[in-house]
Amino acid sequence: LGTVWVRWSELVGPQIAVHARPLSLTSGTLVIAVDEPAWATQLRLFGGQLVERVNTLVGGTVVQEVEVRVRR
Repeated sequence: LGTVWVRWSELVGPQIAVHARPLSLTSGTLVIAVDEPAWATQLRLFGGQLVERVNTLVGGTVVQEVEVRVRR
């Protein structure tokens, strides 16, 4: 997950990175915290692409799904 943290802005883009951060990666589920419900919606729609980007970055199938949580 260290690679995901370090390259988070590159993975999701700078605009999303300001409002979202990775929390954990357990059993193929990447948990992401966002600061507003609108960003949760955005990341859920972007989830499939994010799975592909992370897996390409780390060179394997590490992430299978994305879970988004709103945390103010």
